[in-house]
Amino acid sequence: MSSEGRGRLAGKNAVITGAAGGIGLETSILFAREGASVLMCDISAPALEKALAKVKEIVPNAAGKIETTICDVSKEADVAATVEKLDPWGGLDIMFNNAGIMHADDADAIDTPEKIWDLTHNINVKGVWFGSKHAVQALRKHNKTKGSIINTASVVALVGAATPQLAYTASKGAVLAMT
Repeated sequence: MSSEGRGRLAGKNAVITGAAGGIGLETSILFAREGASVLMCDISAPALEKALAKVKEIVPNAAGKIETTICDVSKEADVAATVEKLDPWGGLDIMFNNAGIMHADDADAIDTPEKIWDLTHNINVKGVWFGSKHAVQALRKHNKTKGSIINTASVVALVGAATPQLAYTASKGAVLAMT
């Protein structure tokens, strides 16, 4: 359907963070199938190249553009530059704030190192904030009255986790509160 430009997202431009694997990669495939132009973003260039190849293999006749860019969502300048890359496409319509981390050294309140807490919150919380902020600015810049901002949270934000992962759980609670 997307090759004919009639998918549910035909004519829409999307940024997907954390697109090199998991939910981000699968969403890139789905959006491409539905006709969207997709800018796949991740911090890992090699993983992003493999992900792009997979999207092009699965959706060879995508109606929209499928491109990649390196983006560290914990850095506002990276997020701003990523969103601006859609200006020549007509501006952003969909922002999927999906990039996230659950570090192996994330433990409980006593044993989680401060650097792991900060790393987790810089990616999981600030990344969503920066993505949302620059998405709204882009929608306004292009005089769009409709758009979507999608944030990946987690059930642990509501019920906690069976294993100690305090930084991750708190970060997803923050994402849920922002959403």
